[in-house]
Amino acid sequence: MPVRPCDGSDIEKLASLAHAAFEETVDHEPLGLWTRKISSIINGKYGTFLPTASFMADATAGQLAGVVLATNFLFYRGPVIALIAVHPCAQGAGLGTYLLRSCVNALSVEGFTVCRARISPGNDVSKRLFQRNAFVLRELWVG
Repeated sequence: MPVRPCDGSDIEKLASLAHAAFEETVDHEPLGLWTRKISSIINGKYGTFLPTASFMADATAGQLAGVVLATNFLFYRGPVIALIAVHPCAQGAGLGTYLLRSCVNALSVEGFTVCRARISPGNDVSKRLFQRNAFVLRELWVG
């Protein structure tokens, strides 16, 4: 499955992918909300978008199989995995791990020594993905 850098130019395809990937999870949102969320990530609402550490995997017929989007978010004091999503038809084959590792490796090349992610409570699949890839879970309270 071809993986390429994600410059954020195809928000509609990215939103459609996220909508499908999270349909049966605690992170399920309407397609329009995913479009706004991804637009916000790419346009800097959650820190500077890092296209050099963001990747997408192409499926057949112009569809996307997976994506990872990274930002440099001051609130988290460094880079953040703002979104990682794999289409249901591509789940369970290691694509999420490949995308996550590609992102972390790219961040390392850019000189970053840490990377963070926000995982919704109850999203056990994401939690396992990050734990299997050496992320340490910590709670963050905003208040």
